[in-house]
Amino acid sequence: MTTAVVDALPRKDLLGALAVCSAIGVGTVYFPQALLPHVAASLQVSVANAALIVTAPQAGYAAGILALVPLGDAGIQRRLLTILFCCTSASAFLAAAAPSLPILVLASFLMGCATVASPVIGPYAAGMTGSSRLGSVNSILLSIGIPAMIASRAIAGFLGEHYSWRYAYLGAAVLTLACAVVACTRLPLPTNVVPVNFPAYLLRPLTQLRLHAGLRRSAFYQMCTFAGFAGTWATLVLLLRDNFGLGADALGWISLVAIATMAVVPLTGRLVDRLNPDVVTSWILAGTCLAAVLMLGAVLGGPLGLTLLIAGVLVLDVAMQSGMVANVTRIYRLDPSTRSAMNTAYMVCAYGAGAFGSWTAVRLYNSLGWWTVPTFVTTLAAAAAVAHVRRRSGGSR
Repeated sequence: MTTAVVDALPRKDLLGALAVCSAIGVGTVYFPQALLPHVAASLQVSVANAALIVTAPQAGYAAGILALVPLGDAGIQRRLLTILFCCTSASAFLAAAAPSLPILVLASFLMGCATVASPVIGPYAAGMTGSSRLGSVNSILLSIGIPAMIASRAIAGFLGEHYSWRYAYLGAAVLTLACAVVACTRLPLPTNVVPVNFPAYLLRPLTQLRLHAGLRRSAFYQMCTFAGFAGTWATLVLLLRDNFGLGADALGWISLVAIATMAVVPLTGRLVDRLNPDVVTSWILAGTCLAAVLMLGAVLGGPLGLTLLIAGVLVLDVAMQSGMVANVTRIYRLDPSTRSAMNTAYMVCAYGAGAFGSWTAVRLYNSLGWWTVPTFVTTLAAAAAVAHVRRRSGGSR
């Protein structure tokens, strides 16, 4: 679909429908993080093996982005989103009925592959937005997605603690099926559909990575921050159980601190529009290191340790979400005609790193303890900061 681009946001009702569908899609990637100990106990497997239910949706998300999101440049978003939400719902139903861990992991991977609504919707909304408002529209989509991430973890943790982890997957199946109905009935009919040479479309993200240094930088920054973010949340439920004697539903309550992020992310979008993404990126990487230092305080235990942990989680959430706004705005300004392909390359890198971060952090925690997780976060943020400083110094010269 092509829409006249003006210096304004898309129509409010359309933007609202897109934001809600995007938020539900994002929530389906994150809610398994609260179910880890319950799945391990129910299916009689180790926590390390059960961690695959956290890694599999993220790996599937990366694969789905690579294979499907480039089709957004063909102008078939309405049909594409309807099919994706239907497939997500079917995969979630399969996960809810899974009799063993291998089937649950397979269903989780397929669910991740299909729930790529957000990276389809982002470029779609950007195509209706003027270049000077890209940061604002990105922050609107993201700030509405934050409550979905909070609610998905909170509800999944509650269901896992008091009922069954299977109910969380059933809920995801129902919600994504509703999104399929919304996409089919509320989104405009396409007016300009481009014929798709599917194999060639699969190569477009690689081509964009080769052509645009700004895309490569954005992807690397987000890989570093998101791997640490995903690793933190994958191990947080284990830390709460081991160090503080709290159940999985406590993860949902701690997630509520991210409500503050809802207020910060729109401000980040305006700052990106007013200044530039590179300035905001410097603050974000510094904030990520600060978050790791605060989270390390959890080793103290007791009320002080829990307070420092919650503060660190809040700062980390603000940094990661703000980084998403800055990085996506940077790449959307490069070439409007290939935004879906660039978003594909960016998101594959980010969620591939997220899967790696979850897998690595759980094993670090089980082997050496919590202190290794904030160290992991700091190491990744420092790598991004070094690359960012070198690039800005070179630009100044």
